[in-house]
Amino acid sequence: MRKGQTFVYLMTSGLIAGLGASPALAQSSEVGMLEDIVVTATKTGATRLQDTPMAISAFDGAAIERSGIRDMRDLVNLAPSMTITENSSFAQIYIRGVGSNNVFAGSDASSTVHMDGIYLARPASYFNSFLDVERIEVLRGPQGTLYGRNSVGGTINVISRKPDQDLRGKLDAGYGNYNQRQVSAYLSGPVGETLAASIAGLYTAHDAYVKNINPLGNNIDDDDTKAVRGQLRWTPSPKADIILRADYLHQDSAIMSYSKLLELRGGASLSDTVIGDYRKIANNVPHASRREGWGIGAEANIELSSNLNLKSLTSYRESDFAASFDTDASDFALNRTILHEMQSQTSQEFNLTGKFDRLSFVLGAYYFTETIDYPLQVQAIATNTETFSAPHVHTKNWAGFGQASFAFTDTLTATAGLRYSKEDKDFTQTRAVRNITTLVASSTQNYEREGNYSAWTPKFGLEWRPQDGLLAYVTASRGFKSGGFINSSPNPAQGFGPEYLWSYEGGLKTNWFDRRLQVNLSLFYYDYTDLQVNFFIVPGQTDIRNAANARIKGAEVELRAVPVDGLTIDANLSLLDGVYRDFTSAPRRNTALSFDASGQDLSATPNYAFNLAVEKTLPELAGWQPSLRVEGSWNGRRYFTPENTLLESQGPYFLLNSSLIVRSPDDRFSFSLWGRNLTDREYVTGTASFAAARVAGRVGNPRTYGLRVDYSF
Repeated sequence: MRKGQTFVYLMTSGLIAGLGASPALAQSSEVGMLEDIVVTATKTGATRLQDTPMAISAFDGAAIERSGIRDMRDLVNLAPSMTITENSSFAQIYIRGVGSNNVFAGSDASSTVHMDGIYLARPASYFNSFLDVERIEVLRGPQGTLYGRNSVGGTINVISRKPDQDLRGKLDAGYGNYNQRQVSAYLSGPVGETLAASIAGLYTAHDAYVKNINPLGNNIDDDDTKAVRGQLRWTPSPKADIILRADYLHQDSAIMSYSKLLELRGGASLSDTVIGDYRKIANNVPHASRREGWGIGAEANIELSSNLNLKSLTSYRESDFAASFDTDASDFALNRTILHEMQSQTSQEFNLTGKFDRLSFVLGAYYFTETIDYPLQVQAIATNTETFSAPHVHTKNWAGFGQASFAFTDTLTATAGLRYSKEDKDFTQTRAVRNITTLVASSTQNYEREGNYSAWTPKFGLEWRPQDGLLAYVTASRGFKSGGFINSSPNPAQGFGPEYLWSYEGGLKTNWFDRRLQVNLSLFYYDYTDLQVNFFIVPGQTDIRNAANARIKGAEVELRAVPVDGLTIDANLSLLDGVYRDFTSAPRRNTALSFDASGQDLSATPNYAFNLAVEKTLPELAGWQPSLRVEGSWNGRRYFTPENTLLESQGPYFLLNSSLIVRSPDDRFSFSLWGRNLTDREYVTGTASFAAARVAGRVGNPRTYGLRVDYSF
C-alpha cells in the first residue's frame, strides 16, 4: 500500500469509528446547541448571522483552524456558490457566477476582497496567507450601499483579531509531504493602561507540486512565503477606539500559471508524452515569480452620542509582482512571457451609523486612488522578437452611499439604500515590437485613453420575523462595475464599457429543535447588462467585449446541525443556471472570427456544487480530547469560455479533506493530523487558449498531508 493510500485508510477508518461511537460516549461531550456566529457585515454593529437579512457565510478563527484554511482558495470547500481560479497568480473570484478572468492593469475584479474594511484592489494580493484572523465573511450579491468600494458579485471580508488588555499568544509548527513546512506565531497583550498591541508572523514553504521532465525547464508550483502583521490599539476613553495596522509579505515561487498542456502538439514532442498526467509537464523555459506587498492603515471608531457612531478607515498599500514563464506550455521553443506589476493605492472611507428607536442607518463617503505600471514582454523565441507593452493606469474613484432600515412593527422592517459612484481612468501605453537581443524596435505605438464612468445603484429590502428563529427577507439591488482598458491590445481605440447587474433575491433563515438545526434558503435571479467578457486571442493579446446581456438564476441551501452531542454537520448546496442571453459577437478561439454565444453557459459557473463537513468529538484518552473532521466537496461541470467546449472545461469531480485533532486537558496543546485532496483527484481550475494555438490548464493541488503542533496561552 502506498504512503498516500495508507493515510487515506487511516482517516477513513477513524471517521467510521467516530461515527459509530455509542450514544453514551457521544453525549459525554460538552457540545450542545449550535453556537451563535456574530458578523459585522451590515456595519451597524455586531449582529447574529441568523438575524442578518442577506446571503452571507461566516467562519470564525476556530472553524478556520479546524478546516485547515490557508488562503482564499480554500474557502470554495466551505462557502456556497464560489469558484476561485487564477491566471499567473492573479486571483479570479466568482460568486454566484459573477466574476472576471481579466485581472490585469486596466480592469477590476467583479467580486472583491476587503481586509479589515480596506479594499484590496489588485488580484495579485488576494492569495496572501491568512494571518492573525478572527473571522472571514463571504457576502453574496451586489454590495454598494454599505461598502466604500462597489462590488457587483459579492465581497469577502477578512477581519483581524483586535489586541486587548488580555495577554495571549500562540505558536504552531507543521510538516507535511512535498517537504511542506509552516511556522506561525501570534502575541497580543497590554503595553499600557490604554494601549494594547499584537504581532503575528508566518513562514510557509513547500516543494514543487508539478515535475518538469524537460531539463531546460524547472519543477513548478512551489512556495516560499514570509509574512508579518502588527497592530497597535489605543482606547483613550470608552468612546474612542483607534487601531493602527501594518503588514508585509514576501513570496518566491516557480509560478504555475496555465502551464499544463491539455491537448497533443504532434511531432517529436516531450509534451505529448505527459498528456493526461497532471503532475508532469515538459516546459523548456524556467518559471519564476516574486511577490511583495505591504500596507499601513488606521481605523478610528468614535462614539459621538448614545445614538451616533463615526468610523474612519485610512489606508496606503503597495504591491509588486514579477513573473516569468513558458507561455506555450510545451517543450517547443515558441513563447515566453515576462511581466511586472507595480501598484500603489490610497483610500479613505467615513461611515456614520445611527440607531434611533425604530430607525437605523449607515451613511458613507469614499475616496480611492490607484496607480499601476505593468511592463509586459511576450517573446516569440523562434523569430527572436518580442511584443513589449508598458501601460500606465491611474484611477480615481469617489462614492457616496447610505442605507436605512425602519421597523414598522416588531416583526416587519423595510430597508432602502442608494449609492452614487464616479470613476475616472487615465490609460497611457507604449507598445513596441522589438528584437529580444538588441531591444531595437521595428514598430512602436504610443497612445492615451481616458474613461469616465458613473452610476446610481439602489437597494430595496423587506424583512419579516414572525417568531423567534425565523427570518424571511426579499431584496432588489443594482450592481455596477466601471469600464476600462486592455493592457495587451494593439488597438489605440480599445476599451470596454461598464457592466450592470440587477439582483432579485428572497431568503429564509430558520432554527429548529432548540437550536440544534439551522436551515437557510436563498433564491435569486440576476439580470446582467453589458457583461464584460475576456478572451485570449494569441500569445500576449487579449480582448474584452461587453456581452449584450446575460442572466443567472439559482438556489442555495445551507444547513448546520448538532443531531447528537459531540456531532456537528455543516452542508450547503448551490444550484446555478447562468447563460449569455444575447452575445452575437463572441470571438472564437485562435481565429479572427466571431460566433453567436447566445444560450451558452457563463464561464466558471458550475450547475451544482455540494459541500459537506462532519465533525465528531471522540472519547477522551487520559484527559486528551480527540476530534475528527471530514469534508467532502462535489463540483459540477464548469466551462471556462463562452464556446463551452469540453476541452476548455472541467467535468464533475469530488474532493476529500480531513483532519484529526487531539487537544490537551488544559486546552493549551493540540496535535493535528491533516490531509487535503485525499483521493489525489486530478483537475484544472481554469484554462487558456493562448498556449501557441493549444489549450493549457491551471492544475489543482495534489494530495497533501502532514502534522501540526500548536501551543497557546
